[in-house]
Amino acid sequence: MGYSLAREMGLETAARHVFLDNVQDVDAIRGQLEELAGLARKKGAAIGICHPRKTTILALTAAMPLLHKEGINFVYVSELVR
Repeated sequence: MGYSLAREMGLETAARHVFLDNVQDVDAIRGQLEELAGLARKKGAAIGICHPRKTTILALTAAMPLLHKEGINFVYVSELVR
């Protein structure tokens, strides 16, 4: 609702594509990161959100270097707001 209203009001906005850690399991979070990376490859960019939880940090720490080698760059969401 917020995204639609912001667009209607002419505000810059962006929406989440993938929620990374709705399941608190490192393998599940890695799966969500792969989904996010796939969307980013297809669309040129994708937004994922998460919590600063131990399992999330472990999954990100393991996955980010590998994804970076594949050309996936992590940026602040403010860079994707239009």
